[in-house]
Amino acid sequence: MTPLIRSVIAAIVACVVMTAQPIGQVAPVVAWFCPMHPDVTSAEGGKCRKCDMALIAGNPFDTRDYQLTLTTEPGAVTAGVPFKLRLRVEQPESREPVKEFEVVHDKQYHLFVISQDLGEFQHLHPERQADGTWTLDLTLPKPGYYRILSDFLPRGGAPQFLGRTLVTKGFAGDIGSQTARVEPDAVLKKTAGSMVAEVQLEPARLIAGQYGHLEFTLTDAKTGAPVTDLQPYLGAFGHTLILSEDLVDAVHSHPSEWRDGDPSRSSGGPKVTFEGYMPRPGRYRSWTQLLRNGELTTVSFTFTVLTLEEASR
Repeated sequence: MTPLIRSVIAAIVACVVMTAQPIGQVAPVVAWFCPMHPDVTSAEGGKCRKCDMALIAGNPFDTRDYQLTLTTEPGAVTAGVPFKLRLRVEQPESREPVKEFEVVHDKQYHLFVISQDLGEFQHLHPERQADGTWTLDLTLPKPGYYRILSDFLPRGGAPQFLGRTLVTKGFAGDIGSQTARVEPDAVLKKTAGSMVAEVQLEPARLIAGQYGHLEFTLTDAKTGAPVTDLQPYLGAFGHTLILSEDLVDAVHSHPSEWRDGDPSRSSGGPKVTFEGYMPRPGRYRSWTQLLRNGELTTVSFTFTVLTLEEASR
């Protein structure tokens, strides 16, 4: 579970749960909530006041992390050689397998694979098996250390964003000393397929512990005309993963321009805005996926998040 979700839910619990609960127990509170904004809750179904996504019934007040086990077949993974990745989700205390998941942005399970140097990025969707596990055929392009991020919502539970690590066979480096040292982009403007993507940070100097926004302005790479024909991809006009340099803090964000779950009521550009909460100062990299004319493109930007003191100088 991300630090943002954990802090938001903790605040809600403090207000809602009025009776003492035994240690390790969760208050038996079930509500309707937004899977993208767990702080938006309701006593009945409806839509999120922030993004208009349909509310889901569950327990947003449950701050426990579900158990996630990652195995590979074969056990030792070799770079460049296909292998099978298997993921098993279990209840927090009973360790019973979870077999029911909610659909969030057209999929029940979103998986991100990122190399330690932040040079390799994949956004994938495993397939659910009869025994409740999730499997995926995967190939890692080069030897090294990879971060595997799982984003899912167990039915009746709270959103989960859990990270695991995977090291390839033959990797002899020191994981700690080889943490990525990425440089912020001097110019936040790049070509992404048929488009040019320019990002404006809001605020201009992002501050740790506060919300920040990445506002994309999209133009056609050939004509320079504003792009207004983005296509829906997995239930949104874009997906962004934001990850800290040390692979610890991650945010999976979607644009706020989507309205009422109906793409015909949205512009599909040229402005697309993603919201993120970076809990610590440091350097972060974002990967944004956009679909246009049937072509899915990924564009990445690297930026710095400051402490409040640094930002006020």
